[in-house]
Amino acid sequence: MTKTVGRPPRSETDVLEFRKKVSRHAMALYRDEGFEAVSMRRLSKAVGCAPTTLYAHFQGKTEILMLLWADILAEMTQYVQENLKRTTEPTERLKAAALAFVGYWIDHPDHFRLVFMSNDVGRSDVDSFIETGDVQGSFQIFADLVGDLNPKRIDVKFRTDALVAGMIGVALCSITIRNYTWPTVSMMTGQLIAGVTAAPQKSH
Repeated sequence: MTKTVGRPPRSETDVLEFRKKVSRHAMALYRDEGFEAVSMRRLSKAVGCAPTTLYAHFQGKTEILMLLWADILAEMTQYVQENLKRTTEPTERLKAAALAFVGYWIDHPDHFRLVFMSNDVGRSDVDSFIETGDVQGSFQIFADLVGDLNPKRIDVKFRTDALVAGMIGVALCSITIRNYTWPTVSMMTGQLIAGVTAAPQKSH
């Protein structure tokens, strides 16, 4: 394997391809041995570059983790969007998106654990990543769908956040507590949608 030594790739295309290559090898190491195995030295060897080249693109292991998060969230979002093409009715579109969201994580438990259960990252790093467009874009699709149900609603964010938290919970339980007799994913997700679409309670 030819090793890259010296200055990192210069063009935007080269940089993008290099980051994709790093992401592929980092994910492979994670799947084989856990994220603890994804050291900068091991990763540079797997990629076929000098450690200095890797550090020219990433400050350290945490930034590699964020790269993987971004790639996984982009893949999940694309999967959800593809499932929206099946219907145009607002409630059915929300159901389709929710089922796709939960189904993606259940079908990719390693991705779920990496995004939602990583131990090798600090609170400040998570907060920083959440503020980026990658995370916001992944959840904005649900805010748009909830808003489509009733454009005049002022509690769209509350309902969206509750839905996202519930969907993550359904995926978590399905992945980590498999021996419990849960209702079907469709039934649990349907219950979440029922809560989101319900009329707001009147204050007394």
